[in-house]
Amino acid sequence: MAAVDELKAILDYYGLGSLSAVLSAKILDDPTLVDDPRVLLSTVKDTTEYKARFKGNENRIKAGLPELAPLDYINLESSYRSTLASNSMPKGFYDTQDDFASFIGQDISPNELNARVSQGYNAVMQAEPGTKAELKQLYGLSDGDIAAFFIDPTRFNQSDAIKKAQAAQLASEARRQAGFTLDVTAAEALATEGITRAQAAQGFQQIGATQELLGMDIQGETALTQQEQIAGTFGTNQAAAQRIATRRRKRQATFEQGGGFAQTQQGMTGLSTIGQ
Repeated sequence: MAAVDELKAILDYYGLGSLSAVLSAKILDDPTLVDDPRVLLSTVKDTTEYKARFKGNENRIKAGLPELAPLDYINLESSYRSTLASNSMPKGFYDTQDDFASFIGQDISPNELNARVSQGYNAVMQAEPGTKAELKQLYGLSDGDIAAFFIDPTRFNQSDAIKKAQAAQLASEARRQAGFTLDVTAAEALATEGITRAQAAQGFQQIGATQELLGMDIQGETALTQQEQIAGTFGTNQAAAQRIATRRRKRQATFEQGGGFAQTQQGMTGLSTIGQ
């Protein structure tokens, strides 16, 4: 019974519990196998279970790197895990056996992983403050979440973080150029439409320059809402764009008749739709 318990403890440690029946039979034939886990595990190296558990070794061999012994492999995984934890990386990012197998196959040391994480944090600290603030405001992302995005944006695209980052950039421009506070729906709608940061900066700058004209009631006209101003300026709502165009024509007529409201070229051109 003691040998069975010892075997179970060994296999649990190495993540090979599914091989207990196979190895139990081997131990019955040779009880001394329990005395040395390296010898014990070498007897099942060709099994599917073993190869799956230590699959990082497969890529190492293909790359001409030496295969790691199970204990060294496990210890390296532990080092990766500690590195991520010490840097407050979000759970689920770079912390699965598959992730570690990829690192091991590429011969990435814990020090190199730590450098990547540190570079991610540096990118966070050097990021445009508005975008970082909007990522936190819109999505409640921590510094660790944001750092993870900088480390591997392709990987994070799987959890829709690319769209989140784009939405945050657009929301930052809205706040900076026009004083608008976008919610998640509005920011993501612009990102989905493919509005770039440069287009957002231009569009919200136009809105900001003509905010008084668009947002107030004049001669019985209803003021354009923030949503209408955005949709009309970026062309995501044709009815809103038409309202802006109509108001522009009316203002043009007023100006030509000698009206004095916001008579600047910037004020007039600012009522156009982005891209038109």
